Amino acid sequence: MSVDVRTRPFRRRVGLTDLLRGIRYGQYCRQVRRLAAMTPKETEQFQIERLQEVVTHAYENVELYHRMYRRAGVRPEDIQTLADIEKLPVVTKDDLRRSFPDGILSRKYPSRRCYIVGTSGSTGTPVRVFLDLDKALFDFSVNLPQIMAGRRPITVVSASKDFLLRTNIRHLFIVVDEPRAYESLQRRVFPSMKHAVVNSLLSPQEHIEAINRKRPELLMTYPSVLRNICMAVRTSGTAVHQPDLIMAAGEVLDEPLRKLIGRTFSAEVMDVYGSTEAGFLAAECPEHCGLHLLAWKVLVELVGDDDKEVAPGRTGRVVVTDLFNRATPIIRYSGLGDYASRAVEPCRCGRASPLLARIDGRRVDSIIRPDGRILHPYHLTLALEDVPHLAKFQIRQERHDHIRVLLVKDAVAEAADVSFAQEGELGRTIVERFSRILGPQVTVELDTVTDIPVRPGSHKYATVLSLVCGD
Repeated sequence: MSVDVRTRPFRRRVGLTDLLRGIRYGQYCRQVRRLAAMTPKETEQFQIERLQEVVTHAYENVELYHRMYRRAGVRPEDIQTLADIEKLPVVTKDDLRRSFPDGILSRKYPSRRCYIVGTSGSTGTPVRVFLDLDKALFDFSVNLPQIMAGRRPITVVSASKDFLLRTNIRHLFIVVDEPRAYESLQRRVFPSMKHAVVNSLLSPQEHIEAINRKRPELLMTYPSVLRNICMAVRTSGTAVHQPDLIMAAGEVLDEPLRKLIGRTFSAEVMDVYGSTEAGFLAAECPEHCGLHLLAWKVLVELVGDDDKEVAPGRTGRVVVTDLFNRATPIIRYSGLGDYASRAVEPCRCGRASPLLARIDGRRVDSIIRPDGRILHPYHLTLALEDVPHLAKFQIRQERHDHIRVLLVKDAVAEAADVSFAQEGELGRTIVERFSRILGPQVTVELDTVTDIPVRPGSHKYATVLSLVCGD
C-alpha cells in the first residue's frame, strides 16, 4: 500500500489570521531564545513571578482550582517563594477528567477561542485539557535542537513568512494523528501551513516509505515506532534514509532500544520528555548524562508520598507546573504518572539547568498478530479512551491469539453501577472494538481488577504488555 506523505495543500494567498499568528509565532521564537539564555538567578526570579501569576489566575478564574485551594486553606498571596508551591494541593488526572469541561476552563477564555488537546490513552488514563492560542504558539516556538547547544544545528523555521510558505520542510513527525492529539494542533492553528506528519498507527513498512520519500533532517516519533521501524529494516533488508537527528518522545527510550537504533540509523538520538498537558519538559544532554529541564517553561517537582520534594538522587513522583497555559492551568499536576530522580552532581556539559538523571516513564510493547504483522500499541489504547469511568488499564498479549485486558474502575459513587463484564453492554462494545482491530483469530478477555501490577523494580506499569515477543 502506498503512503501519501505529501504535505497539506495550502492557499497561495495566506489568510490574515494565519499571517497575524505567524507574526506572533516569530515573537515567541525570540522570547524563547531569551528565556533559554537566562542565568540561574534570572530563571528563578522568572519562575517565581510566573508561578504567582498562574496561581492567582487559576484561583480567580478556574472552578477546580478555586474549590481545591479554598478547601486547602491557601490563597494566592501565600505563594511568595518557589518553596511555597508545596502549600498548594496536588492535582490528579482524575481531578481534570471529572471537572472537564467547565470546571477546568478559565472564565477568561471562552471555549470557542481555545483548542482541546487530549492524551492518546497510552498512559492508561486518557485526559483532555484546553490550550489558549498563546500557549500553543509558545510551545511551537520551543525548538529543542536549537536550545540544546552543542548539537549540529538542524534547520529551524525562524520567521513567520518561512513558517507559512516554506516549500521544503525537512522535519517529519510520525505521531498519533488524531483530532485531539497534541501533535496535530499545528493544523488547527495554522491551516495554511505545510505539514509533514505521518500517522503512527500505519505499518512499519509504510513508515519506512514515508521516511524515504520525505528524506527529513529531523525525525520525531515514539520509541515504540522506532523499534518497529528498526526491526522491519533489519528483517527485510530495506534501505532507509538517514536523518541527521532522531528525537524520541512520549515513552521510555531504554539502552537496548538505543543500541538497536544505533545499528539501523547513523543519526544522533535525542531523548525528549514531555506531555500533552504541559508540552516539552526536558531534553537529553549532549553528553548523554540525563535530561535537562526547561526550567524557564515548567516547574518540575519530584515528590514522595507526602507530596514534598525528595532529596537529590532519590526517586520521586513527577509533579509539573506549566508556567504559560491560562485556558486550563496545570499547577502541581501529578497526572503524568512518571517517576524520576535528580542528578546529584553538576552536569559535565556545563549547563546550569536542573538535570534529571533517570525517568521511569511510559513503556508500551507492540502487538504481534498471528499473521506476523506488527500492530502499534496505540491502535488499542485509542479504542479505550472514551470508556466511561475507566480509571486505568493494561492490555496484555499472553499468546499470539489471545489478549487479556485488565480494567480498573473509577472509585467514585457515579461508577457504582458501571460494569466492564464481558457479557455486559459496555464489555461487548470493548470486545467488538478490539476484534475489529485484531481480527477474528485473536480472542479478547476482559478482567476487572482493583489495580494494575507494576514491573519489578519500577513504580510504573506497562499499559500495553506483550509476553510473546522481546525487543
